[in-house]
Amino acid sequence: MKRLVAALVILAAIVTGGVLEAVRVESIFDELETRIYALEEAIKSPDDDALDEVKTLTVWWEEKRKEMELYTWSPDMRAFSAALAETEGSLECGDDKNALSKCQSLLTMAHNLRDLLNFNAADII
Repeated sequence: MKRLVAALVILAAIVTGGVLEAVRVESIFDELETRIYALEEAIKSPDDDALDEVKTLTVWWEEKRKEMELYTWSPDMRAFSAALAETEGSLECGDDKNALSKCQSLLTMAHNLRDLLNFNAADII
């Protein structure tokens, strides 16, 4: 009986950890998507400083990436950091069109990362 109780406690801890991880990943990627859209708008607007926006996004992402690497890992998270750096480079060169195309790439990468890191029914099958 003690083994059954111990097994149930361990199972509950694993399930709880998985649920908390999924909720946190969803939260981070919701905010990431919002920040990318804000960057896109800043690039389109001549009044906004898109370079400051991408630098802020990069700092924020690096903090969240390090946090997520504690409980989940994917080499694509580091590739996302490289794509952010490319966007920053485009903005520093004044190439707004390329930076806008990079924003679309960032959105696609963020969507793919969310699907990869989150629990999906396809993971069971």
